[in-house]
Amino acid sequence: LLGMLGVGLRIDAAMPASPALLVANHISWLDIYVINALAPAAFVCKAEVRDWPLIGWLCERTETVFMPRGSRSAAKLAGEMVALRLRQGWRVAVFPEGTTTDGGGVLPFHAALLQGAIDADCLVQPLALRYLDERGQATAAAAYCGNTTLLQSLRRIAAMPRLEVCLDVLPPLDGRGAERRRLAAQAEAAIGHALNRPLRDGGERMD
Repeated sequence: LLGMLGVGLRIDAAMPASPALLVANHISWLDIYVINALAPAAFVCKAEVRDWPLIGWLCERTETVFMPRGSRSAAKLAGEMVALRLRQGWRVAVFPEGTTTDGGGVLPFHAALLQGAIDADCLVQPLALRYLDERGQATAAAAYCGNTTLLQSLRRIAAMPRLEVCLDVLPPLDGRGAERRRLAAQAEAAIGHALNRPLRDGGERMD
């Protein structure tokens, strides 16, 4: 999908361990496919994604855990499913901000989404995502937030002369016996710091 859309991928560091809970900042619906290009994972997504054209169909075929909004019982069940997948040896990916942004910073992380890693005694692997234009500057072209529709997002991506996403694999955090608010704060701080530092030259490119 990234290749079809002309999106280049730059990966900085090695593939995450398995099992692990992958946590990332959230900018675009493309984030799912970016992370899957690095390390195939089951994702936790809002239930509405299941009804999205094509994207919902693809997500249903990648062991996605769909979580209805505003339901504590559903959130608890989703957490139990995450822990089960981790115990089965999967990588599971979550976006703890709970929504998308323009990529300019990181919103506070919802700690409940990290409970599965604690319950399964697994590593938490922070990932930092940045989308870059043809000059290597940060761009909001891929952002899927506010009132942007999926069609508008696709058109904006297709109109870019060059779009590259940089995926930073940061040092993992130990979820064993951790307190989830502290663990969420550590992951949030690591990703925020990575987004604020200059891009390094190099990294593996996948076009």
